[in-house]
Amino acid sequence: MAEQINQNREPTNPRPQTDEIRAAIEYGIDVSMLIDNLGRSWTERILRHQAALNTAQMLRKARRL
Repeated sequence: MAEQINQNREPTNPRPQTDEIRAAIEYGIDVSMLIDNLGRSWTERILRHQAALNTAQMLRKARRL
């Protein structure tokens, strides 16, 4: 069964950080959104991506006016 996710979307059994993730954090990259997204289902990720894409397209069209 998949990891249990609490209401704050934090894994109850967090995976150990890889060297690459640690290096990104030390470099100053905020990986919290990536980690949060991994807690979502693939359907949820696609729907959120589509909403962001629709917003970007709407803003591009509004800019041309």
